[in-house]
Amino acid sequence: METGNFLDNWCQTANRRRFELLKAFVKTIKRHRHRLLLFVDKRLTNAIGEGLNIILKIVKNRASGFRTLDAFTDIIYLTVGGDMDIPGQIPARFRAT
Repeated sequence: METGNFLDNWCQTANRRRFELLKAFVKTIKRHRHRLLLFVDKRLTNAIGEGLNIILKIVKNRASGFRTLDAFTDIIYLTVGGDMDIPGQIPARFRAT
C-alpha cells in the first residue's frame, strides 16, 4: 500500500472516533501531509539548512564590524573551518547550480 493511501485511510478511520484530541491530531497531520510524505519517501528534512542557518547567524553577530561580503565570507570559513565544503553539504539534486 502506498504511504499516502495508508495515511489517508488512517486519518479517515481516526476521524470516526469520538476523541476530540485525536481529531485535532488528524487535522495537524492533514495540514502537514506533504511534508510527512516527503520525509517518509525521501528522508528529506531541513536539518542541514537549519544547521547552516544557525552557524551563519552566529557569524553574522560576531562579524558586525565587517563591511564587505568577502570579509563576511572569510569569517564564515574561519568559524566553520577552512576544510568544510558548505555547498557540498547540500545534496546535488537540490543545488541551484
